[in-house]
Amino acid sequence: MEIQNSVMNNRKMFEQAFNYPTNKDIVFRDFKFQGKEGFVIYIDGMADGDKISDFILRPLLNKNDFSDGLKSVLQISSLTEETDFSEAVSAVLQGDCALCIEGDIKAYICETKGFDKRGVEKPQVENSIVGALEAFTETLRTNTTLLHKIIKNPGLTTEMVTVGKLNNLTCGVVYMNGIVNKEFVEEVKRRLKGIDTDFAQSGGMIEQFIEDHGSSLFQTVTTTERPDNAAALLMQGRIAIIVDGSPRVIIAPITLFSILKTSEESALRAPFASIVRLIRIIAVFAAFLLPALYIAITTFHAEMIPASLLLSIAKSRINIPYPAIIELLIMEFSFTLIREAGRQIPGALGGTIGIVGGLILGEAAVSAGFVSQACVIIIAFTGLGNFAIPQYQSAFTAQLLRIVFIICAGLMGFLGVGLAFVILVGYVNSLTSFGIDYVNPVFSGNAPMFPKQPVWEYEDRPSELRTKKTQSQPIVSRTWKKGD
Repeated sequence: MEIQNSVMNNRKMFEQAFNYPTNKDIVFRDFKFQGKEGFVIYIDGMADGDKISDFILRPLLNKNDFSDGLKSVLQISSLTEETDFSEAVSAVLQGDCALCIEGDIKAYICETKGFDKRGVEKPQVENSIVGALEAFTETLRTNTTLLHKIIKNPGLTTEMVTVGKLNNLTCGVVYMNGIVNKEFVEEVKRRLKGIDTDFAQSGGMIEQFIEDHGSSLFQTVTTTERPDNAAALLMQGRIAIIVDGSPRVIIAPITLFSILKTSEESALRAPFASIVRLIRIIAVFAAFLLPALYIAITTFHAEMIPASLLLSIAKSRINIPYPAIIELLIMEFSFTLIREAGRQIPGALGGTIGIVGGLILGEAAVSAGFVSQACVIIIAFTGLGNFAIPQYQSAFTAQLLRIVFIICAGLMGFLGVGLAFVILVGYVNSLTSFGIDYVNPVFSGNAPMFPKQPVWEYEDRPSELRTKKTQSQPIVSRTWKKGD
């Protein structure tokens, strides 16, 4: 539907689209100048009423000379002309105002957003000691501004895509022009435009719509709440998807080991960061393998345990009325219950629940003979390993894998663990993220997971991204060393 040259017809179309006058959020401001009628339409609370009065209506009504056109009269930072009625409606829904004048077959869209928004605060999940202390907010334009503050380059590009036929959720596709492979950009936009749903609420929903493997245990896109982390990934040649209303930015494409890296490590010297990464790798394996190995050894392969340790474990389990696998599953359920209860309860009470559940109930369970001390220790180490995983959704993956490995170990011992691990490796190798392989080498390649390279050795961007500009810095980046 097109904008018409009759201001009365245009107003009727807007009234019908916004259910006016039943809808009390809609404001029409009629005016007349130079014998022509016109109106401004905006949503109360979404648009800044003072800006509309001072910089649109007042210059329009006080100016006598319009020979240079309307754009030279309106004192507004952004003014566009729109002939498509649906686009004009969409602009009003975003917080802008639409100006229609008798005789014009177009609407003037004025940038007048003025809704309340949360300020930039510290990251809540991805905490930092030596890095930046800014986090993304729920406002799309604030988030793009945070990226522009870090990447002061004209190549930083944002394209807007609308998702959701009824709620018109705006998504910003951000990339570095001249570095990113445009095939990935087009694929991201194709998937966003291919979402056919009435309502898209959050970034989490968008993730599920655009992932290669929507039902996979492993996330094939990642998220971050830190602008510095998103900026670093953009400079590698990846793409950021900023969802309006979501404080976390989606990053694609990714690989398995890129999930386990943190932006904090870039500020650490290579030996220290390598130690941290090694501990994290061990923690990941402990998060899904440690309980299964305990079951396999104590149930099927007791000869592998030193006699003194075996006697200690047997003594601790002498009053336990069920097998070790049932004991571990009960403890796993209890640990998850305590964690979720602490997460749902706000403030300091959440930590209190964790302390009560972990100490008092755990000690009471051991004293009552419901679980053994060895089982409590195994679950405690497993929980610490789970918390060491940077990504929240990846921690859920480790938890589900842990249960699968526990069951396999309880049925076939080391044979079950080995078969499950082989199947897991094969499954992970079959995954892709926007067409690239999900698994890359740990110890080799560009920017390996382990060991962490010094910053002056980051010469090439990840090869799997097939970037236009493959080299990020020359072989000798510390030019001051040339004279030594």
